[in-house]
Amino acid sequence: MRSYDRAMADPSAIPLADAAGAWWRAATALAWVAGVALQLRQPASWPGAVYLLLGAAALCGLLVGRRVRWRSVARAGVGLAVAMAGFAFAGWRADVRLADALAPEWEGCDIELVGVIAEMPQVAEDGEHFAFVVESARALGMTARELKRVKSLDAAAGRPLDAAVAETVEAAGRVGQPADGSDADDDDASTVTAAPGVAPIVPSRVWLAWSRNQRDDRAVAAAPAPLRAGQRWRLPVRLRRPHGAMNPDGFDAELWLFDQDLRATGTVRGNGQLLDTSWAPIENARQWVRDRLMLSGRDGAGDAAATGALAALAVGDQAAIDGLRQKSRSQPFPMRDPRTQ
Repeated sequence: MRSYDRAMADPSAIPLADAAGAWWRAATALAWVAGVALQLRQPASWPGAVYLLLGAAALCGLLVGRRVRWRSVARAGVGLAVAMAGFAFAGWRADVRLADALAPEWEGCDIELVGVIAEMPQVAEDGEHFAFVVESARALGMTARELKRVKSLDAAAGRPLDAAVAETVEAAGRVGQPADGSDADDDDASTVTAAPGVAPIVPSRVWLAWSRNQRDDRAVAAAPAPLRAGQRWRLPVRLRRPHGAMNPDGFDAELWLFDQDLRATGTVRGNGQLLDTSWAPIENARQWVRDRLMLSGRDGAGDAAATGALAALAVGDQAAIDGLRQKSRSQPFPMRDPRTQ
């Protein structure tokens, strides 16, 4: 059997069939890449069913192309089918990714999420921020004042609140209303009850902020326990679709969220319930190192800015840097700018 070194020393000795096969495999790969690139040029994606039909047509084309006797026609047909398959796969993946989103009618409503903290939480002066993998969601009751606020915001945005959603939260609000019929305050915990009816449509991963606002007595009472990756929580939250500032040459928050597969942001409202703790050794080890470094800086053992920079370099927590922490105050959630990594 001819060795690799001998073949490279004498390329002319390579059999014509082997060379043709190598060129054919390269052309097939280029056809797939061309199909994917063509789909990325689409100004708007098509319905998912269209991409599935294109994928089925590409599979039929591959089967037919292998049975055609004329080699040139067969190769052209197979190349076209491979390009169509790449186009269909990229479109189908984009459709699946975009479908995992927060329904507009549930933006700003009170929702109870059950899920797991996916990564090491980021610590900021106003609380903690973390990625949350959603397992289940259900609607919570809202006071009449809060529901009126949501309705007015949706009407101003040109999309009135869905009747089924309004009926669901109103029903739970009536369950949590005081017996004397008086209006409860927005922060009254008695109004936070599970709402029967329509289930909220939420993405599988969200970015949450659990604040420690010293001016809000309810937030101080609901200050989170030490958060760890792998913990399973039941949390009352309010979600919104990703939004970011449109500053030229600035950090693109929406692109960062999409890249991290975080399809909504939100805040924890009230007290959460820790349900379980699973094993996440890598993330917990990163958090242990980060916490020890930050505690050493607070104790006066070293410069706080240098300690934050060391934590960022050691475990990748960019929020530990004072400069980024100051920058995050102007944003609804702290972000890691890829250009600073």
